[in-house]
Amino acid sequence: MYEYKPIDHDAIREKIAGISTYWERQPTDDPHTLNGFAGTWNFSDHRLIPESLRNFIFESFPKIEKFRRIPLDDINALMNDVWEGPGSMQKIQNLYNEMRAERYGKVDVGLKTRMSPEDFAKVPDYSEDEDE
Repeated sequence: MYEYKPIDHDAIREKIAGISTYWERQPTDDPHTLNGFAGTWNFSDHRLIPESLRNFIFESFPKIEKFRRIPLDDINALMNDVWEGPGSMQKIQNLYNEMRAERYGKVDVGLKTRMSPEDFAKVPDYSEDEDE
């Protein structure tokens, strides 16, 4: 029989917090890195968008199901609105986390009402009735 192991939500939250502090530790003085970028965005192809920005962009357009369907003009406008120069990746990560939490906030309530092993013991066993 399988052992029931509850999800460690605190460990998951710590991991997420570690991801956002990653950008705090990255240098902002190198203009050739994403966190050091000091210009304006003008993407010409979806494939050229850094992966670190994709989740934020995709979360900003929740009704669009495929990344390539988001118009590049809209992506450029969004990124130029939120980008404040070097060190902005921390802001982008925080905005992404807030949008995601807001969108999934209703689902989180269901995690608190998840059944425990004791609840399974209360479910009647109808296996004998199946033989008839």
